[in-house]
Amino acid sequence: MKSILVLGAGRSCSTLIKHLLKRSEECEWRVVVGDIDLQAARLKIDGHPRGEAFELSSTNNTERDTRIAEADLVMSMVPPFLHAGVAKVAIRAGVSVITPSYLSDEMIALDAEARQAGVLVLNEIGLDPGIDHMSAMQVIDQIKAEGGKMIGFESYCGGLVATESDNNPWHYKISWNPRNIILAGQGGSATFKDNGRVKLEPPHRVFRRLRPVNIDGCLYKGYPNRDSLAYEKIYGLAGIQTLIRGTLRVDGFCRSWDILVQLGMVRDDVQLSWTKGISWSEWTRSFLPAKTADMSVSDAINATVVSDHETNKRLEWLGLFDLESGPSLVEGTPAQILEAHLVEKWALEDGDRDMVVMWHRFEYEKDGERFERTSELSLEGTDSMYTAMSDTVGLPMALAAEHMLVGGGFDRVGVEIPVSSTYYNVLLPKLEKLGVVFKENHRAL
Repeated sequence: MKSILVLGAGRSCSTLIKHLLKRSEECEWRVVVGDIDLQAARLKIDGHPRGEAFELSSTNNTERDTRIAEADLVMSMVPPFLHAGVAKVAIRAGVSVITPSYLSDEMIALDAEARQAGVLVLNEIGLDPGIDHMSAMQVIDQIKAEGGKMIGFESYCGGLVATESDNNPWHYKISWNPRNIILAGQGGSATFKDNGRVKLEPPHRVFRRLRPVNIDGCLYKGYPNRDSLAYEKIYGLAGIQTLIRGTLRVDGFCRSWDILVQLGMVRDDVQLSWTKGISWSEWTRSFLPAKTADMSVSDAINATVVSDHETNKRLEWLGLFDLESGPSLVEGTPAQILEAHLVEKWALEDGDRDMVVMWHRFEYEKDGERFERTSELSLEGTDSMYTAMSDTVGLPMALAAEHMLVGGGFDRVGVEIPVSSTYYNVLLPKLEKLGVVFKENHRAL
């Protein structure tokens, strides 16, 4: 019997573990789940006879390393900065690794060692990155095979809240890593190409460069994300005129989040200590000029940055003007204090459902004419545990694991991301059978 080791049992792991356990008897494997929170691991296993939970140590990797050596495949769902450490141990043990996270320099540095060991370290095999790569490259390769020349490519993805669970003015609830949400706009400048020109949006302007996107009759706004220029090489789009990858939010969210960015409330580069018992109103004032001390907090914000009525309503709903309650955490970076608060305010309640949306636009030239293809995905979760985010992160990983262990494998070694037909020809049809289906439109321009 083969053994799959899942390191991590957080919110994005629910569907992954459930699917692996569901397939465990037919595929003849056992699923071992480790987490620093033993109860979380046990909850995900839910007493399944082919499952085992154990406690990961945050200070000692002895048991982790032993478990890796005993496994036939490792699914690394730990925080991204820990993936390379897991991969190093796995490569030396001759065990392949799957992770949903962006490829890091530390992982790239392991490529030669992984090749020599005959091991596949497959990264970026979740939703974004993951499904976005495969669904985009399938169309791009098809356009090229039919004689088309790519002129423009845009891709946006968002984790949101389903309509019936949308009951706050931000139209948002957390379905994935809250840390990444809070730090949006603080991770460096966004770079992309727009109509033949290279563009750079610094962190403080990212949320003002918005692209309207209509998916399934609903209007969203997309902002540029990270370094889109790298995908000119990754996707084989040399000479393309427009190349943008970004994130989707409901209309109005970005305008309001931009206020928090401008005020410095999402900065993560300075440790501060506020007075114990400080109110949210006082905490908010610490980001405002002294000359506004005689104004209300709302008026002070309006005098400092350009705000609007809807944004003020959203900030008030967050409690940032409250004179009675205050932060539960008073020491740390502004981002850490805000994160601790928003995890509660934006929590998916029992019975809530989330939603994942993705949209690609391909512009190309063929036989002297220009054409546009769009591809869109809209998927809702089951409940607050088995979310659409959990589905779209976990299912590609689970299907890749199954193919590697009992499906003949991908016949690849080294450090990889799923941007070739080797991956999308296998995984996209299987994802469609599980309900991950894109709708496409095609028109002449």
